[in-house]
Amino acid sequence: MIQTRKASLKDGPVIIGLLSAFYNFSDPEEAWEVFHREMSLHYHFRVAEEEGEILGVMSWRMHGLPKHGIMKLKRIAVAREYPDREAVLEMLFDSTVADADYYYRQQESQLRKVYIVTPQQNSFVQSFMEEKGMTLEAVLRSHYYQGRDECMYSLFTA
Repeated sequence: MIQTRKASLKDGPVIIGLLSAFYNFSDPEEAWEVFHREMSLHYHFRVAEEEGEILGVMSWRMHGLPKHGIMKLKRIAVAREYPDREAVLEMLFDSTVADADYYYRQQESQLRKVYIVTPQQNSFVQSFMEEKGMTLEAVLRSHYYQGRDECMYSLFTA
C-alpha cells in the first residue's frame, strides 16, 4: 500500500535520483545542492513510498506571507518505472495540499490558493493538474529557457 510522509535529509540520495530524472540538473552534485538548499530554506518535501521504497516526491513552499494563504508546488517527480504513476501523484498531491493546509492553520491563517509552474511539454502533469481542478492561468514564454514555455496552473481552495 502506498503511503506518504514528510521527507528528511536521509531520503536525499533517492530524492536526488528522482529529481535528476525529471529536472535539468547538470549532474547529481547540483541536484544534491538544490535539494539541500531547498530543505534549509524550509521547503516542505513529501515522499510516497511502498514497502519502504520511495516512488515519488513533491515539494511546496509558502508564497508571500502566511496571511496571503498561497502555496507554490515546486518539485514533482514519480518513478517512471512504477506502473501506476498517476496513483502516486494523486497521493502526493492530496497529502501535500493537506500538509500546506495544516501549516497555514498553525499560522492562524488559511490556505487559499495552490499554484504550479510546469513545462508546457509536460502533458502528464498538466493533465493531472486539470483533473484536480486547476486552471491554466498563463503561458510564460521562454520563462526559464529560451524557446521553452512554462504553464502556470492554479486552484483556489477557499
